[in-house]
Amino acid sequence: MSTQDLQWLIVRKNNSFLVKQKGLGRVFSREPGNLASLHSYKYSGVINDKGVGIVPAENGRGVVVTKKKVNANPRGVRGIRSSSTIKGGSRKVAGAVANLVTKGNYRADLRKAAVARATAIVRAQTGKPFEKRVYAPRGKAALAAPEVAAPEQE
Repeated sequence: MSTQDLQWLIVRKNNSFLVKQKGLGRVFSREPGNLASLHSYKYSGVINDKGVGIVPAENGRGVVVTKKKVNANPRGVRGIRSSSTIKGGSRKVAGAVANLVTKGNYRADLRKAAVARATAIVRAQTGKPFEKRVYAPRGKAALAAPEVAAPEQE
């Protein structure tokens, strides 16, 4: 049994990051590095040696991708994580996040969740309000609509 498995057995029932609510079939988690915010071994950023976290950048533009260093000292606090800021549109950010997560045999199983979280953050940062387009009536609707008289020119 590895240390990750042992740690999961210890913290899976009770820890400070659990969010349990009545009526919901799932148990959620607020731990750092948990991409899906679900309480599971796969998404746990505290337990896994290769954890990935994605949060909005401080200035409100882009995302910060934080990865756990695999060969870092387990008792060290400062050098255990490496982070990089990615700026740009949602497609650029999605590609960069996918490359960071999957390249170098890091955590290919978290690719979909990482890209979804990063694009959701970038989409929320753009803040473009949705305006419903108004179309002119066509077909039967145009025939049934009252005609607007054009101003007469003399």
